[in-house]
Amino acid sequence: MNTIKEVYTFAAKGKRYMFWSVFLQGASSILGILPYYASYRIIAKLFNHSGSALFFLEMALLILIGMTMKTILGELGLKVSHQLAYETLAGMRKYAANQLLRMSLGTTEKRGSASLKKVFVENIEEMEVVLAHGLPEGLGNIIGLTITVLAIFVLDWRMALVSLAVMPIGYIAIILMSMNSKKKLEEFYNASRNMNNTIIEFVRGMKEIKVFGQGDNAFARYKKSVEEYKDYSLNWYKTSWKYMSFYEVVLPTTLLFLLPAGILFYSDGSLSLAAFIACVMLALSIGPMLIRVVFFIPLIPNLEQKFKPIKQLFSEQVLKEKNDLYLVPRQYDVEFDSVIFGYGKQSVLNNVSFCAKQGSVTAIVGKSGAGKSTVAKLLCRFWDVDKGTIRIGGQDLRDIPFQSLMEIVSFVAQDNFLFDMSIMDNIRLGRPDATDEEVIAVAKAARCDDFIQELPKGYATLAGEAGGKLSGGQRQRITIARAILKDSPIVILDEATSSTDAENEDLIQEALNHLLHGKTVLVIAHRLSTIVEASRIVVIKEGEIYGQGTHNDLLNSCDEYRHMWEKYNTTANWGYNADSSAQEVVHNA
Repeated sequence: MNTIKEVYTFAAKGKRYMFWSVFLQGASSILGILPYYASYRIIAKLFNHSGSALFFLEMALLILIGMTMKTILGELGLKVSHQLAYETLAGMRKYAANQLLRMSLGTTEKRGSASLKKVFVENIEEMEVVLAHGLPEGLGNIIGLTITVLAIFVLDWRMALVSLAVMPIGYIAIILMSMNSKKKLEEFYNASRNMNNTIIEFVRGMKEIKVFGQGDNAFARYKKSVEEYKDYSLNWYKTSWKYMSFYEVVLPTTLLFLLPAGILFYSDGSLSLAAFIACVMLALSIGPMLIRVVFFIPLIPNLEQKFKPIKQLFSEQVLKEKNDLYLVPRQYDVEFDSVIFGYGKQSVLNNVSFCAKQGSVTAIVGKSGAGKSTVAKLLCRFWDVDKGTIRIGGQDLRDIPFQSLMEIVSFVAQDNFLFDMSIMDNIRLGRPDATDEEVIAVAKAARCDDFIQELPKGYATLAGEAGGKLSGGQRQRITIARAILKDSPIVILDEATSSTDAENEDLIQEALNHLLHGKTVLVIAHRLSTIVEASRIVVIKEGEIYGQGTHNDLLNSCDEYRHMWEKYNTTANWGYNADSSAQEVVHNA
C-alpha cells in the first residue's frame, strides 16, 4: 500500500483519479448484474405463464440500459485510469530527468547508459499495465463480485456459499503459482538487464569488434545473455502455465456446483423456483469477474518489484547546492586549494593547488592518466572534491547554485556530443535566443562555415544520432562554436583541438585567442605547441603538481615539462619527416 501511495505522488491529482477510476469500474461491474437480474425476472414470469408485454419491454429495456451503462462507465473508468497512469509515468520521467541532472557524473557513469535507459523507458513503462488496469479493474471487479455474492446471500445463504466454492480451489492455484515469485521476478529482471547491457555494448562496439577481430568473443557474450534471458522466461512459464490453466478452467465453473445444489434445495422445498433461477443468473456473472480479479490483482504486488529500480535511481545521492543568488560570483578567478579527489578508492588528484586569473589562459599538461581532465570536470562540478576547496571569484564552488555555475562556465570536451537536430540548432544551444546571423558568425570564427555550406542542406542539415553524420573534427569545431556563442566568462577546453587537422588547428587557435579575450580560460592540452603562449602552465604528474609557470619558466625549472617538450618536438619532427618521405615516394611513383 505504501508503494501505491508513493507511486501516485508523481501525478498531480493521483488520489482523485484513483478514486474515480475504481468507483467507475465498480459501478460498471454492478450495472453488469442488471442484465442477469432482468433475465431472471423474464424467466420467472415465463415459468408462471404471466407477465404483460409492457413488463417484457421494461425488462428488455433494463437489459439494454445495464449493458450500455456497464460499457460506458467501464470505458470512462479506463479513460480516467489511463489518464492517471500516463500522468504518473510522465511525472516519474520528469523527476528521473531532474534527478539525473542533479547527480554527479561519476554516479551516472557508474550506472551506465543501458541501465539508465532501462529505467527511463522500460521500468517506468512496465508500470502502465498495473496503474491503468491492475488497480482500477482489479478493485472494481472486487466491488462488483462482493455485491453479487451479497445479493445471492439475500436470496439464500446456502447458495451463496456454494457459489463461492470454486474460489478456494482457484486461489490455491494462484498461491502455488506465486510461491517464490519475488525471487523469480528479480532473476528475470536481472537477466533482462544483463541482456540489454550486452546488446548495447555489442552494437556500440561494432567498429572495435570488427577492427580487432573479436566478433566470435563478442557474439558469444551476446548469445549467452540472450540464452540466459530465454531460459529464465521459459522456466518461469513452465512452472506457471499449469496453475494458470487450472484456475482459468475452474473459476468460471460456478454453475457446476450451484446447479446440483439448487436442484437439491428446490426438490426438498427449501428453495423457491424464482430464487433458484435468480441465484443461477447472478452466478453467471461471477465467473467473468473472478477471472478479471485473479488476472489483475496479482499485478499489484508486482508494482513494488517494478518500482524498485526506479526508486533506486530516485534515492541516488545528488550534489548539494544552495539557491542563494548572493553567492553567484561577480569575479572569475579560479582557484584550486589543496584539492584531493579519487574515484572510489583510486586516488586521482593529491593536494592540487593553483590559481587561474580572470582574463588569462591557464593550461593543464601532463601524461595520459595524470588527472588533467579530472581537473576540468571538477571545475564543472561533475563531482565534488573529497578534500580541499575549488573557488570561483572567492566563492566555494559548492555554494554556487548549479544553474548559475552552468551559466558562467562553458565546457568543450575531447568527446563531443551533438543532438540529432540541425547544425544551426546544435550551435544555438549555446544561447537559445541567438539569431541566425549570430550563429553563422561564430561558426565562421570556429572555422565551421566552409564545411557546413557544403552539406546537403547547409545549416539546416541534421547532425544525426550523437552527431554521427559528421567527422570527429567537424563535431569538435561545432562544439567550439557553441561555446563561443554561449559567451561564458569561464571557458574550459578539454583537449578541444585534439581532433582537428593540422591545416585548421592554427586557424581555430586564432579564433579562440581572439574570441576568448578577457575570459578565464582553462586549457587541457596534449599538443604542447598550442599552449606555449598561455599565461600559466600547470604540470601534473600522477595527480600531483610538478611545476607552474610560463613556457620558458618551466623549460628552465621543471624537468618533467622539459622532457615532455623535447618528446613532443621529437614526435613532431618525426611526423614531418614521415610526411616528407611519403611525399617523395608519391613523387617518385
